[in-house]
Amino acid sequence: MEIIKKERIFKGKLLSIYKRLVKHDDGTVWERETASYNGNAAAIVAVDGNEVVLIKQFRPSVEETLLEIPAGRIDDGETPEQAASRELEEETGLKPLNLRKLVEFYPTPGFVDEKIYLFYADKFEKGSVHLDEGEVLRIFRLPVNEVEEYLFSNKIKDGKTLIGLLLWKVRGL
Repeated sequence: MEIIKKERIFKGKLLSIYKRLVKHDDGTVWERETASYNGNAAAIVAVDGNEVVLIKQFRPSVEETLLEIPAGRIDDGETPEQAASRELEEETGLKPLNLRKLVEFYPTPGFVDEKIYLFYADKFEKGSVHLDEGEVLRIFRLPVNEVEEYLFSNKIKDGKTLIGLLLWKVRGL
């Protein structure tokens, strides 16, 4: 398969929408609309003692308040590791001392090109919370012994958080 035409039909502050013509191996051509996030993101599973540090945040796109691991966009000139550290400190006031990469993945490759780099840390020093303009969130500390209940009872609906916590459990970190 190959992309034979790509046209941007919308450009916003954080994303662009494209119309793509895709030629399949059998010669047929299909039109697809895709989104470009204009960057990638970093997320971090932060385990502080016997608690996983999560964020409770209202997400307008799904009109719900979700529990999520700390995460955010990777700024220009920033490595995924730097972004994960920065986001964790900005959102929770924790600065990771032992950042470890778990995986990188495409959360919704059917229509968007965003890649998320997922990290883990369990040692921290105190930093300071400084939220982005318009960002409203609350820190939620989930006891480690309740993680499975949250994973399998639909209390966590965010994909990166599900992946991060499942990897953390499977790897026995």
